[in-house]
Amino acid sequence: MDLHYWIIFAATVLGVSLVPGPSTLIAFAHGAAHGWLRSISTAFGNALASTLQATAASVGLGLLITSSGSLLLALKYAGAAYLIYVGVQIWRTASRRLQVHADVDRCKTARRKLFLSGFTVAISNPKAIAFFTALFPQFLSLEGNSFAQLGGMVAVVAFIAFSVALFYGCVGAWVRGLELSRKVMSRIRKTTGGLFVASGVGLALSRNS
Repeated sequence: MDLHYWIIFAATVLGVSLVPGPSTLIAFAHGAAHGWLRSISTAFGNALASTLQATAASVGLGLLITSSGSLLLALKYAGAAYLIYVGVQIWRTASRRLQVHADVDRCKTARRKLFLSGFTVAISNPKAIAFFTALFPQFLSLEGNSFAQLGGMVAVVAFIAFSVALFYGCVGAWVRGLELSRKVMSRIRKTTGGLFVASGVGLALSRNS
């Protein structure tokens, strides 16, 4: 695959990844609550989920999943339920005061928990596999090694997924650093939680394509 096709592919994935969604929202929420350094764990979780989804699409599992209406429906509802759960949890913690300069041991959150949260939110979107299944064939070149090209695409997806999640985590950390009032931060968290709930409801009500 020629260089300009790689650039177009990367730009396409980046453009889609930058659109605010559950994965970017959880990265933002973790950055705002725990700082940018801890949001790296969230970014790794998001990147791993995206890598698995892209790999599944590249080996043909995407076609199997998207062609099975009952399986896709089950994955969709499971993902929607989890997004709503995350939204409710964020909403419930909106009243907690964020201590920007508090001792780390007082509000220590395990990096593994942030990693799993980022991973679960990202993997709960079954449409990502359908997206990669439709996208990858558009950029495959018959002149090159298909496996090498697919491996390169998966690597690009993983790098962009990590970078975008970390970017949103840094944005959240920047908002945290502004030391906004408790009332404003509560509204931000409630808005974030509400967006998660809306995403879950939207996913559940969406029609399978």
